[in-house]
Amino acid sequence: MDKKMKHILSAVVAVAVAGGLFWQNTALQDKVDQLSQQVSSLSTQLVDARYELSNQVESLRRDMEAENSLFSAVETELGYENGALSLAVAVTPKELSAGETAQVALSTGETAVLTGDGTGRLTGVLTCSLRASLEPVVSLTAGAVTRREVLPTLWTDDLLSLEGLCDWVGSDQTYAHVLSLTLQTPERGALQAERVAVEVRSAVLDAADPGSLLDTVAAVRQDDGSWQADLSQYLVKEGEYDYTFWVTAVTSDGLTLASDQPAAGCQQDGDGWGSASSGSFALTVRFEEEQGG
Repeated sequence: MDKKMKHILSAVVAVAVAGGLFWQNTALQDKVDQLSQQVSSLSTQLVDARYELSNQVESLRRDMEAENSLFSAVETELGYENGALSLAVAVTPKELSAGETAQVALSTGETAVLTGDGTGRLTGVLTCSLRASLEPVVSLTAGAVTRREVLPTLWTDDLLSLEGLCDWVGSDQTYAHVLSLTLQTPERGALQAERVAVEVRSAVLDAADPGSLLDTVAAVRQDDGSWQADLSQYLVKEGEYDYTFWVTAVTSDGLTLASDQPAAGCQQDGDGWGSASSGSFALTVRFEEEQGG
């Protein structure tokens, strides 16, 4: 066999080997893809199974709580009037002994008597001081024996809050210097703002303080019910600055509300380039314990 024929045979063998390796790699890749799809499918099935198991456990927990509950029905409703919270409670005992009395109480020691309304329900209203949450306990007492049940926790943030929206207006500068504020009472809310102010804070955060408080600027109520705060003394000037603006409000009965994050911001570098931000925010009551009182 001459050299030319040997080269041809070698080339043919090489091509055949390369082709075989290619198809072998392709087959292996197909198997890897199939295994990957199977693993992904098993993972999805496992997540679904865990979710279903979690739902079943939660349903079982609720059923056990209902079975162990003293009451076949429980109704609670929060209200606010004259600077105080009112908690209306209605419970239907599964059984009530003759002469057994009932009351609802809070951990503060505030209590109210529950009385029958003629339908098998026990009802009453507890008036209490302001707080972020309430954990009412209903007690049924006959002689020296008392049965108690803790009712679900109620939160007051929906009732004691305001929803806000702000925007910059009234300037021919690159950005405005008057902050316009619109406050609305949520659907379940009970508060109206009597006074509104804007806190000017340095945006350079301190580990112990959410921005150094520089000043508080009173906002002026407008004819359309909105509020405007003129912040030109901080913004219409040269130089570098970076401010955040927080909102506070005081109601007619003296409650103080505050935003838990900046409602707006404004910054400018040393070359005069600036930017401003604004948007929605929420005002919630500053309770005494939150103020260190």
